Amino acid sequence: MRKGTHVRKPESAPAEPVVSGDPGVDLDHTSFAVRDALGWARLLRRELGATPIGGETLPEFRYLLLYLGTSDEGARMELMEPLGSGFLTRYLAKRGEGPHHLTFAVPDLRATVARVRALGCTVVGESYEHPPWREAFIAPDGAHGVVIQLAQSDRAYPDAEELLTSRTRDPATLPSVSGAEEPLWWTSLWETPAGPAARLRTTHLASTDLTFSRRLYEDVLSGRSRAGEDWLEFSWPSGSVRVHAAERPGVRGMSPRVEGAERTRIGSAWLRGEV
Repeated sequence: MRKGTHVRKPESAPAEPVVSGDPGVDLDHTSFAVRDALGWARLLRRELGATPIGGETLPEFRYLLLYLGTSDEGARMELMEPLGSGFLTRYLAKRGEGPHHLTFAVPDLRATVARVRALGCTVVGESYEHPPWREAFIAPDGAHGVVIQLAQSDRAYPDAEELLTSRTRDPATLPSVSGAEEPLWWTSLWETPAGPAARLRTTHLASTDLTFSRRLYEDVLSGRSRAGEDWLEFSWPSGSVRVHAAERPGVRGMSPRVEGAERTRIGSAWLRGEV
C-alpha cells in the first residue's frame, strides 16, 4: 500500500516493471454512502434523469444502482444506505454522506488480485464462492484515498438503450451479492418523473502520485489513457476516471463531458460540471 502526501506527476516511463492487466476490465460504477438511498434517487431522477438498474437488501445495508446518461453515453452510480450498525454507519458517522468506493468489473478476479498485490497494494475481503458476484477490495492507499472494489460476475446489466426504454428488470439476470434479498425494494422510484438526462461519464479522483495512478489504472486495470498538464484520464467501455494531481486524495465527483452545468452535490462530491 503506497504512502505519502506529496504530489508526483507522471514520469515518462515507470520505474518498476509493468504488471500487465487484462483487456476485459471495465469501470462498473462509482458508489456513494447516503442515509436515504431512495430519497437521493428521487432527487437524482428529477434533476439528472437517473434511471434505476436494480438493487438489493443485505443485513447491514441496501443499495440501488442507477444509470445516468443517454443511449449513447453515460455511467453507473450506486447509492448505499445503512440498515443497522456496521461498516456503513461507521463510515457515515466519521465522514458523512459522499463517495465510498469505485468498482471495476474484471474477467478473472484471482488474476487481477495477484496483479494488484504485485504492485504493492493491500487486498482484503476476497470472496470467490458466489458466481453472480465474486469480489475483493483494494484498501485505500496514500495516493488515492479511496476503496476500490474488484468484482467478477457471470451475469450482466442491460445495455443503456434497454434501460432507458423499459421498466422491466429481471433480478435473475443481474449481478447479485451473496445473501441479498428484496431485489425490487426500490421500484417506487418509477413514480418520480425523470428530468433531462445528464451524461455522468467521468469520475474525478484526486491523487498525490500520478505515476502510481498510471501503474494501477492503466497497467493493472487496463484503462486507455490520455494526459493533460496535471491530470491523467483512464477510459473503459462503461466510463472513465480522470485523476488529478493534488495534495489531498479522494473522489471529487462525477461529470459529463460538457462544461458549465449546475452542480448537484452528495457531501463534498459534485455530480455535474467539470473541474
